[in-house]
Amino acid sequence: VTETYQQPQDGNDNTVIAAEDIDVENSPITFGLYEQQVEVTMGKSKGTATVEWLASPVNDVLADAVVALLMHAQSSAASIRLTSKPCGHGSSDSNNMDNETDEPASKRQKDENGEDRLRLFHKVLLEQFQQVDAVYEGNKKATFEIQTDCGLESKTFTDGNTLLCTVNVDSIDTISGQDYKISVECADSKLATNVQDCLRNIAIATTPLGAS
Repeated sequence: VTETYQQPQDGNDNTVIAAEDIDVENSPITFGLYEQQVEVTMGKSKGTATVEWLASPVNDVLADAVVALLMHAQSSAASIRLTSKPCGHGSSDSNNMDNETDEPASKRQKDENGEDRLRLFHKVLLEQFQQVDAVYEGNKKATFEIQTDCGLESKTFTDGNTLLCTVNVDSIDTISGQDYKISVECADSKLATNVQDCLRNIAIATTPLGAS
């Protein structure tokens, strides 16, 4: 992928400069998503990325997905580097590996992605509800138990009573990638629908572009 940058010159003209002509490691890089409503800036300080966005349900989901991807890239063995220079990771050893070695590496990557998504679901629920207990079954299944004193149909509870919602998330392998079966059990049907739609939107937003 070749990145280009537009730098204002005299008047209203713009000059397009290829990434190869810029010292990327010393120049901050900013790119945006969703009509620039979510912006990511890298390069202001070494090893730091800043994510800024206008608060809205859609932007919040996109920003959470970007943060999750950045955290995954940071912890991944094959980290992403925004640079015009060749990647420093060795390739000769990897070229000599046979298919038996490649398959476990691919499986590990897939497992990490599945676990990251499940934890992202939990994080989003915690931002909406004060108490959310999570039980993970490997990297493909998770159960979240939400306790709240306020519903959408049942309104606010009194005398210490709480509304219980159980969320079941099950990862399904498909031809195009990974999909999720999400079900919510709750006495407040409107709240259950909202929680289910929220998690489905997150699953869609975090799906790799090639898998859509």
